[in-house]
Amino acid sequence: SVEVGEGSSIWYSAILKADRCNMGCGRTEEEYQEWKNMNKDERENNDGGYDHNGSSGGIFIGNGTNIQDGCIITSVDDHTKIGDNVTVGHSAQIHSAIVEDNCLIGMGSILNPGSRVESMSLIAAGAVIAKNEVVKSGELWVGNPAKKLRDLTEQEKQRLVFQADEYIKLASSQSGAMELGGNISDREMDIVLLGTSDDEKEKE
Repeated sequence: SVEVGEGSSIWYSAILKADRCNMGCGRTEEEYQEWKNMNKDERENNDGGYDHNGSSGGIFIGNGTNIQDGCIITSVDDHTKIGDNVTVGHSAQIHSAIVEDNCLIGMGSILNPGSRVESMSLIAAGAVIAKNEVVKSGELWVGNPAKKLRDLTEQEKQRLVFQADEYIKLASSQSGAMELGGNISDREMDIVLLGTSDDEKEKE
């Protein structure tokens, strides 16, 4: 019921919970892909049973995405789909929502069921995206309840891609990066967030 793509990473204490669906058990690969593409009503007709258990969705994470420490991802109402090169910040929650490619979901933010974050968007730390809300591509949303603040600049969009790439590197080689249970060192955080290290700053 949980798929994690190539190059993606799930960090310490994160919870991915998709235990209320039939997760393709006993199905051929073709049948599984058909199940994966079903909407909620179709799954309920096929798998629901008398108490609707089994009709919930799975969790599908694309390539090069990082799910950071303490995140909670569930799929009780429907599939949760997270695209490629997405950064999901510490302790964020995603519940039966869709996040498209190259997004940043800020620390402690919450995506409620039915919400959708389109590509190249940024959800600020602590923001709460309402049920069935759609964040359009390239937007910055903040607050509780979250509202659009503005469009992202082209430079900010490139930072989203850069940050996801840096977490791929951290996941593949943690030497010097992970300290005290999963906190990123100051040097790595400068690189991830600012694109510069202390050595580069001194040269400037």
